[in-house]
Amino acid sequence: MKKIKALAMLCTLCYLLPNQAAMSVDAANSVASSTIATTRDDVKAGGLIASYSLLIAADVQEVKITATTYGTDVMAKIGFVNIKVQRSSNGTSGWVTEQTPTDQTVSNSNYHDLYKFPVSVSGGYYYRVVLDHYAKETGWFFPSSQSVTNTSNVVWVPSS
Repeated sequence: MKKIKALAMLCTLCYLLPNQAAMSVDAANSVASSTIATTRDDVKAGGLIASYSLLIAADVQEVKITATTYGTDVMAKIGFVNIKVQRSSNGTSGWVTEQTPTDQTVSNSNYHDLYKFPVSVSGGYYYRVVLDHYAKETGWFFPSSQSVTNTSNVVWVPSS
């Protein structure tokens, strides 16, 4: 019974004090690590990204990406990953990835933004951007990460 109460108290501490190192290493070792990890991930994973936005603008053979990811606190890493610039001949279906720019992230910040980030495209198609807003928290014990997939507006890009 004492072990059950101790486990319940430890889980409560993990829930109430997710960013505190209030638990000693000995106490952490006395409980299965999967229990602690599950509790922390459940608590932290839902709210690392406070807000986000994404849109593109058209230029001749180029799209310009404007995007923002705001974290709920200073993050170890925050920004945009898995960026895909896609084209379609009709603007509604048949999307094909034309460009995959490198991930755009920063460290130790509570936000990251891109303003008119240029990506060259062939033009003569409708374009959109699909990316994941990404945040990874700082911390020593079970740092969580969160990503939210977002699709931009659709624009026509002239070929010349």
